[in-house]
Amino acid sequence: MKRRHTGLYHSLVLIPDRLYPFKTQVAGQWVRGIRSYNATLAQYQRTYGAGHYGFKLSFYRQVNHLIGSILFLGFSAYLSQKYLGGEHAMYAFLGAAVFLISFQEFYLHRRMYQQLWRKGVVDWLAWCVPMGIYFFTHFH
Repeated sequence: MKRRHTGLYHSLVLIPDRLYPFKTQVAGQWVRGIRSYNATLAQYQRTYGAGHYGFKLSFYRQVNHLIGSILFLGFSAYLSQKYLGGEHAMYAFLGAAVFLISFQEFYLHRRMYQQLWRKGVVDWLAWCVPMGIYFFTHFH
């Protein structure tokens, strides 16, 4: 039996699924968004096995992770400069983010979504490499 996930965290995880821009034919009807995403995912998992996303969905998700990382950097930089007194707060944001992303990708998603290690590593890199680039280009 499949577990049903609810709540804010799961809603945030589903943002890329809901915004999926490509159309797919489902039951004779062309659909977009989460129905298209789920149909495409089901097709890839039938073909390649549970936990596999195929190239198209993997690329789409990694682009979303990269966008999320860049948005996080911008939001963190704004908060740390405007309200928290500068660069030290930014480094605290980056450290906390890397810790929480590591926990999410290597513990939560493996338990909640049966995520494969390989996908967790690629997701972690998509989130954390931009943060690492920021850190090493701004470290004084």
